[in-house]
Amino acid sequence: MCNVFISGATGKVGRILIEVILEDVDLKLAGGSASKESKDLGKDLGALIGRSNININILEGISNEKDIDLIIDFSIPQNSIQVSRFARKENIPMLIGTTGFSEDQLDEINEISKEIPLLIAPNTSMGIALFKKILDHSKEVLNVATSIEIYEQHHKEKKDSPSGTAINLKDQLKDIVPNKDIHIVSSREGDSPGMHTIKLSFDDETLEISHKASDRSIFAKGAIIAGKWLKDKPPGLYTMQDIYS
Repeated sequence: MCNVFISGATGKVGRILIEVILEDVDLKLAGGSASKESKDLGKDLGALIGRSNININILEGISNEKDIDLIIDFSIPQNSIQVSRFARKENIPMLIGTTGFSEDQLDEINEISKEIPLLIAPNTSMGIALFKKILDHSKEVLNVATSIEIYEQHHKEKKDSPSGTAINLKDQLKDIVPNKDIHIVSSREGDSPGMHTIKLSFDDETLEISHKASDRSIFAKGAIIAGKWLKDKPPGLYTMQDIYS
């Protein structure tokens, strides 16, 4: 049995994570936290998702009073850093699905990963992991393209723009074809869970590769798959591609 703590339990993905964990026979919900501004602080996690009370209340932070085997974080960068410091102190594996980190914050996450297994994923869906694998095997095609653009669309409440996934895709493409200028075009509208398209232009034609999330549950389900994989790994910084390698 793996005891899982959710950092950012009141968010869109956090709520789905509660449901998925409660239904998984291999997992036990150890607790959940939210920001100090959250109106749901102190609320029962079961009631939060419309179920009966499970006698686990939403906390402002995370403490070593809980028996925790794995932390899954979908919160905000400042909180993710605080929680990752706690994870290092308590030697707990951690998955970070939060986006919008600064370079300094990413450097600290990298340092922390030297002491605990830590997986950082701007996008925890299986589809994006496979998308990135396709790109890894497409150097010849990418080199022939006259231009490369990334189009991304998310719901209007998403705070970071471009998305962490789009930035991650751009970084990957720059590693594969460093001589190419790659631009990101972002859109924020409606309630879209996320769509990412890479458009390759040639002389008289274009090629588009797209991934569209139809439901946010894919991020929670992907995080659970990744968390189960991560919990027995040695210290290190991991990505979703490592799981599907």
